Amino acid sequence: MDPRVWTCCTDSQDLPWWVWLVVGGCVGALLLFILVRVMIVHRSGTTHDPLPRLAADPVPAVVQALHPAPLPVWNRRHTSPMGRLLDWCRGLAPAAAHEAYVRSLIHDAWLVEVEYATEAGERIRACLADVIPGSQLPCFVVGAEVPVRCLENPRTRLRADSVPGAGAATMRCLLADSFTAVPRAGYDLDGVRARVERVRWSEPRAGSPFLGIMKFRTERDPFGGEVRGERRSFPADPQGIWAAMSHPAPVIRRTEDAPLPESVQEARLWEDSDSFARTELIFAPVFWVCLPVAALGFLWFVTVNDSSESGRDWFFWALWVAAFVWLLVSVGTLVLRLHIRREDLAGHERIYRHGVLCTLHRAPWDRSGGEGESSPTFIALDHRLDDGAATRIHQALYTWITAVTAVDTSCLDEILPAERLFGTEAKGGWYLPSVSGSGTSEDFAAHQWVLITAPQDPEDAHPTVTTVPQGKAFQRMRAKARRQAERSAR
Repeated sequence: MDPRVWTCCTDSQDLPWWVWLVVGGCVGALLLFILVRVMIVHRSGTTHDPLPRLAADPVPAVVQALHPAPLPVWNRRHTSPMGRLLDWCRGLAPAAAHEAYVRSLIHDAWLVEVEYATEAGERIRACLADVIPGSQLPCFVVGAEVPVRCLENPRTRLRADSVPGAGAATMRCLLADSFTAVPRAGYDLDGVRARVERVRWSEPRAGSPFLGIMKFRTERDPFGGEVRGERRSFPADPQGIWAAMSHPAPVIRRTEDAPLPESVQEARLWEDSDSFARTELIFAPVFWVCLPVAALGFLWFVTVNDSSESGRDWFFWALWVAAFVWLLVSVGTLVLRLHIRREDLAGHERIYRHGVLCTLHRAPWDRSGGEGESSPTFIALDHRLDDGAATRIHQALYTWITAVTAVDTSCLDEILPAERLFGTEAKGGWYLPSVSGSGTSEDFAAHQWVLITAPQDPEDAHPTVTTVPQGKAFQRMRAKARRQAERSAR
């Protein structure tokens, strides 16, 4: 048969066979490209995955060698053939000169190769994932013993192991908690969860960049979780800033008007001021339960009043099955939402019993919200602090935040108690990246109040922040809470 007469009929016109062949080839090529990209990403890994499970106890390791830490991948972009071509077109320096220039801007940093023994007696050679600055190398001379925390599966995506003398080991381990005060120049996790994962900081900073910051697989949650501990790596030398706060500027506070909650009902109204939680967790599920009940009632009415002798077809009984499944799903959702509501009420009880009332002050940094808008950040101070302690904590946080915004603002995306930055003397202060209902920087009103409640789980590092309403909203919620308390007492 002549292939020129092959056609494919459509609603609009007859298309020749080669058009469908071209369209099918394009679609197939696109699907093949997507499949190949997915496979490449899967083999290369992603930094969104948690790190492997961490061994419970540190083990002693012996330093075997020191290797210059490789630069982050973005600094080596110009060493590729395409990068050299772009450099030549743009009149930039050659790759070697570019590498030397980048290294002159970033301080020297080193990978420390160690050897340790596992519980099974296997000898493992690995490099510390903590990149050590050159100033700290006297602590890591060859032959010195350092405690490390090893990953339970130290094999990487690069090589199974390393041969002595053939370069830096491709496996990784972490410095133990006892080395918290040792500054790091960054970290190098190449091969652990992605083929390339390196970070170099503009200045060394003390503290582990992993413990309490990155996610590890745990026994309780094999798909990811946070290792016990708190973030200990902060730029801009917070300890030095705290020591320099001998004569801080006074901060204005109005502690005599502290609006403490009178009851659990009032704390609940503060936490859920728009009653959206009750609508989402109770009213909406009840409404969705009523819909399948109404559908079943309608089907029952049709079945009882059916006067035909032939009976109903299969589609009608399929509607019965679908309505029953809908009802079961709706009832299950309602039960789950009621359980969540009970947990919320327990959380409101904890806010009322253990919440710390704090005055709220503007921090010297606004977070970008996109489209030209910005949202304010805050400093919260316990209203029970005396003026001297509150002034010092406020000024130390203010100075540290100002210094951090010029270096690295990644640590300003989480709630930070002042005692984690400056020590136990600074207890009673918090840095808050956001507060519910604060609006934009232009909408913020000074001398607001918040309730900060420590989490019940000691492994959870995120306290609950409840905004205290002001003005007529505060008076309305207090009156409503008093009415509810009176009805409950009857």
